[in-house]
Amino acid sequence: MAEEAPAGAFYGSIPVFRVDDVLVTAAYYRDVLGFEIDFVYGEPPSYASVSRDDAVLNFTHARAPDWRDGGMGVDALIVVADAHAVFHEMGERGANIIRPLVDQPTGMSDFVIEDCNKYRIAIAEQTE
Repeated sequence: MAEEAPAGAFYGSIPVFRVDDVLVTAAYYRDVLGFEIDFVYGEPPSYASVSRDDAVLNFTHARAPDWRDGGMGVDALIVVADAHAVFHEMGERGANIIRPLVDQPTGMSDFVIEDCNKYRIAIAEQTE
C-alpha cells in the first residue's frame, strides 16, 4: 500500500508566466518545445498548464493582474497535500493571505499569499 503524504506536504512549485495570449503560448510550448498541454481554462482562455516529463509551467493572461480579473494573477503555484492544513498553518504564522481558501471549478482548492517582496503565490491542492 502506498504511503499517504502527511497533511501539508509540499509537492513542488510551478512558475506562472504572464503572457499576451494563453493559447498561442501553450501551442508554442507544445509544437516548438515538445511540451504537452495539460489544460486550458476560461472562455476566453485565461490560464493554461503545460508539462514535459517533471517540468510544469503555467500561463496566465497578462491583462489579469489579479484573481478577480479572470486569471490567477500569481507568480508561482505550490501544490500541497492538504491546502486546508497549510492555510491554517500560514495564517497562524502571520502570512499575508490576500485570497482565502476556495474550491475552484478547475478541481483545485487554493488560496493566495503575498510574500514580503510582493510576489503572489497560490497554494493549491488537487481535489478532483
